[in-house]
Amino acid sequence: MRIINLANGRRLETVWTHDFIDALRSLGELRLEENGVGLSDVEAAEQVRGHEVAIVGWDARPLPASLAERPGALRYVCCYSGTIRDCVPRGIVEAGIDVSNWGEHPANGVAEASMTLLLAVLKGLPKVIDASRRGEWGIETTVRGSLSGTRVGVYGCGVIGRRFIELLRPFGSQIRIFDRYAPSIPDGCERVESLDALLTGIEVLVIHAGLSEETRRSVRAEHLAQLPDAGVVINTARGAILDQDALFAELSSGRLRAGLDVLEPDHLPPEHPMLGLDNCLLSFHQLDQLQWPQRPGLTPMQQICVDNIARFVSGRRPRWLFDADRYDHST
Repeated sequence: MRIINLANGRRLETVWTHDFIDALRSLGELRLEENGVGLSDVEAAEQVRGHEVAIVGWDARPLPASLAERPGALRYVCCYSGTIRDCVPRGIVEAGIDVSNWGEHPANGVAEASMTLLLAVLKGLPKVIDASRRGEWGIETTVRGSLSGTRVGVYGCGVIGRRFIELLRPFGSQIRIFDRYAPSIPDGCERVESLDALLTGIEVLVIHAGLSEETRRSVRAEHLAQLPDAGVVINTARGAILDQDALFAELSSGRLRAGLDVLEPDHLPPEHPMLGLDNCLLSFHQLDQLQWPQRPGLTPMQQICVDNIARFVSGRRPRWLFDADRYDHST
């Protein structure tokens, strides 16, 4: 079995550890092409065609679209991360080449990130931290609240959305869900058929939808206007799902509060006014990253990749395979 990875010039040491490389080499002949980013599409495609398995991820060169029509030996693309659109053209999935990602791996981390931001904003921790750093003792606030009885709208009820709801349920919140594609929703939650219905009467909006052409900028200014004064927006999905300018305007006015792990683009310049607001908690798209406690051996992310390639080598289908529909609706 021949396995290849084309690096984009910034190979991540946290991914390509000795343990990971050794585990992959136990499954086949591994080629790590360090200068993948320097290859033309024609050159890259020719190299990949000589291998049955291609590994892609954050630090991989995108696969050429021509592989869909002329894959050569390529039969399986294993993505060690979540998003595949940046490195796997849709045509490769449509061509019937197996493509997988890390499946449910990020669910716990992202759900925990959402709950962390929600509690921190609800309890006013940004103001508390700012006051303590100024040497003050205590703050005046009229908006510190509890999750008990709070009306929470969850936009997106996939694996991560469901995990977040599991965390939220013990607090006794009233939970409303909007997701056109979820075949079912957790017991005790109210399902609605539109974003307008989701926003009507809620006090907290939590975004867990995948980014697609349908969801891009789907949360608009008129939706945000439906939230009450001091209402909360939590987003750990993708910044482009909402109208960011409209949200920033609401935050700048002081009317709403927010906890944002993601932005569009995912970075703000040092002088950006959002960085100075105490009603906006930003976590740099890092709150779901789990590096502690460190344990020997493979990380869960690496283990999923190794297990899936082992399944392929043994003639079994890898887990978490994409079809065109999942490709279109995944973040």
